[in-house]
Amino acid sequence: METIITQEDFVLTDEIFESTTSNWQRADVLQLTHHFHRLDPTQGQYERVNYYSMRKNDVKRINEIKEIKSFKMYMALHKGTKEHFTFFPIFEIVDQDGKKHKFGLEPNSKPKEINPIEKDQTRLGSEYVPGIFKDMIHKNWEEVEMSLVDDLFTVVPQRRPMERVLFYIVTPDLINPFLGNIGALKFYPGLDQNKFQYKDMVSFTPVIGITPGTPIKNVFLPDTLRGPDGEVYVEYSRPCPPTCV
Repeated sequence: METIITQEDFVLTDEIFESTTSNWQRADVLQLTHHFHRLDPTQGQYERVNYYSMRKNDVKRINEIKEIKSFKMYMALHKGTKEHFTFFPIFEIVDQDGKKHKFGLEPNSKPKEINPIEKDQTRLGSEYVPGIFKDMIHKNWEEVEMSLVDDLFTVVPQRRPMERVLFYIVTPDLINPFLGNIGALKFYPGLDQNKFQYKDMVSFTPVIGITPGTPIKNVFLPDTLRGPDGEVYVEYSRPCPPTCV
């Protein structure tokens, strides 16, 4: 049985990739919500995953890539117990030489104490997104009822039965400017309420958070699109299915 592996030297092998992405594809749609929650045995209560982060050694690996040609985020499931978050995203990156790199991210719970952050940003753009947008869809994720989580990952295409999203396609050009200077990389689960009412749209809306290792001063990215500690947010816009090209 697969276990929840969190050590820093964990290597995501092709075998783990195949088995965990297959787990996602085969999982009962009515049970998906449980993979985003875990039981705290000391409290007897469930908590929902807050975000996913890349391990430090994997951040070092991605910084060694010169250029990203393709970037996909796969949905995957560990086998485990109810005391663990068993969903985790996998980043598959193809570099300038055609080599594939795979990175499995770690789940993180919501901090017990959060310092309030002044939010004076406005929503701009549709690729890089401001912190206020990330906060909005992330808040939707935190508040959505457990019974509705299963519905966030499926679509009902015309003339076809229900399909489950398998991965998200990321525009490499949005990540490339930060290569060599990535201090942290996170995955924030989100819910776009504007899509939730439509059966042909995937309402689960993950956002990538990139924190530069050193401050950046580039004209291509306005200060209004930078969050706390200079973190930059990138929204996925192409879930597959239904948008696979």
